Amino acid sequence: MSRRLRDIGAYRTVGRAPSVSHMSSHDTAQLTAVTPGTAPAGTGVRRASSVRRPLVVAGAAAAAFLIWMIAVPALGADLVVRETPGSATTQVSGGAVLSSALVAGFLGWALLAALERRTRLAATLWRCIAAAVALVSLAGPLGLAVSGTGVLLGLHVVVAGILLVALPGRSTRSQGPGRPASSG
Repeated sequence: MSRRLRDIGAYRTVGRAPSVSHMSSHDTAQLTAVTPGTAPAGTGVRRASSVRRPLVVAGAAAAAFLIWMIAVPALGADLVVRETPGSATTQVSGGAVLSSALVAGFLGWALLAALERRTRLAATLWRCIAAAVALVSLAGPLGLAVSGTGVLLGLHVVVAGILLVALPGRSTRSQGPGRPASSG
């Protein structure tokens, strides 16, 4: 691969349009084959999502943990749930909040990555699936919470909201004509 094409890959990731007037027909053919938001193999340029998505997952988990820190230790809320109807009760710890949010985020990311390999409508399809999962997840606090139902619902809504909005990134429809799509 020519050095010029590697430079174009770097421009693609920051959203600047390269000048193709100095390129050979072979290089322009390879450029048109590049998926928006991706860099050609071997260029050392990472997709924006390779940095952003882990930060989104970590941010969702951190937001949930922050809410737990404010509600439980600072305000003295008591978060108690049953694992199954009629079973013994369990305190919801900060570790459980953090790990649950991380697991939800990484599973969502894995599903989004799998959908991106199979369809151009991955973000839309993922948001529909993730919204349905988020709604189903609300059944836990509503049905199994002994105390602290409002806080538990808030934790679910905050994590789901952050992941739904930020994990897929911007859609190509918001980019406008002629602009490369964000890889999210």
